[in-house]
Amino acid sequence: MGNGSGLLGILISTIKSRMTGLVTKFKLYTNWNFIRTKIISKIRDFFTSMLGVKPRNKDDYYTIGRWMFSKRLMYALVIIIGVVSIWYIASETTLFRNFSEDGIQTYKYNSLRLRTAKGHVKITAKSGYLAYDGNVEGGYVVGNGTLYNKEGTVVYTGTFDQNKYEGTGTLNYDSGALCYKGGFHENLYDGTGTLYRQDGTREYDGEFALGKKNGTGRLFDTGENEIYEGTFASDYIVYSELLGKSVEDVASCYKGHRTLYTTPSESVAIMDAIGALYHAEANADALDDEETVDSVYVLADYLPYANEEVKTITDLTEVFGDPIYEGNSNVVFPEAVAINRINETRKIINGNVEMDMSQPFSDVAEVNGFDRDYVVYIYSFKRGDLVYSFVCPGQGDTFEFYYITGAGDESA
Repeated sequence: MGNGSGLLGILISTIKSRMTGLVTKFKLYTNWNFIRTKIISKIRDFFTSMLGVKPRNKDDYYTIGRWMFSKRLMYALVIIIGVVSIWYIASETTLFRNFSEDGIQTYKYNSLRLRTAKGHVKITAKSGYLAYDGNVEGGYVVGNGTLYNKEGTVVYTGTFDQNKYEGTGTLNYDSGALCYKGGFHENLYDGTGTLYRQDGTREYDGEFALGKKNGTGRLFDTGENEIYEGTFASDYIVYSELLGKSVEDVASCYKGHRTLYTTPSESVAIMDAIGALYHAEANADALDDEETVDSVYVLADYLPYANEEVKTITDLTEVFGDPIYEGNSNVVFPEAVAINRINETRKIINGNVEMDMSQPFSDVAEVNGFDRDYVVYIYSFKRGDLVYSFVCPGQGDTFEFYYITGAGDESA
């Protein structure tokens, strides 16, 4: 039994070694890369042999008029034209086209055939996911369509022109939540539209230009309560439009929470939701002693200008020119309120301005007096009919906030 089993093991081992070679060769000969390499090699050898042999006598030429053409070259050209024709027919006839389940022609993003496609198509990205579903013409995405990201979330749906958002549409956040709905021009918000936060609440609706809030519009808080209606430029509120308005008119623009500071002759209202306050005094020319806004204070240490935020006096000089006033100044009532409000969140200048006041209501304070010896440093610049004054801790290159007045206002 020992010898028999030994011979059987040798026989099985021999058969395995023979079969291993056959299996290896079978796998090799059926491998697509091997087959493709062989085919390409045969084609290359065929054309090399056809084009590499020089004609030896006139029977190797076709004679057309005074011209003689190599027969081998002509054969090669006929074969090449035939292959190209077969490829073109196969790619352009419905028999070989790639359709999605709904019968819409599907192209890869870099397909040459996409350049001649017209009408409703689908386009896949490099990694294979559906990137676009909509209209194309002349090699461009045009008309109505929908753009997707690799997760399958809709990025944009609306109208296109030459691969850009153009006309009207909706743009989504990466999560799929609505970001913007309205007009577009060259991929940017343009015209009228509505901007949304990522939690779905409305942030702004109104006019846009160059992708930013420009023109008239309305701001909303996170509860979608309207807080401000007015003019915007490059995403920022144009605060100067409040100058000269009555307090009642300002209330129709700003509907958010206000904190009011009053004296017998003047008042300051902090507009918390838009980071500003206004100063108003009774209008002597008005029959009803109506208070009129004569200055607006912006509680920010930068000035929006030409799509940038100007933060230094040096840069302000480049924008406005030389200041019309520079120097120390005793604090005035609205400045004192602004300083104390900013000091609630960050330390500025010399701390709070002392005030003698009573507070009958949580959002109303009656001020009997304040420290008028508190000193600030002011740089004032004139631009058109307005004066911009920047409040600083001292002579230097930075400011803590600024305010806007009319050019004829002595408080500037």
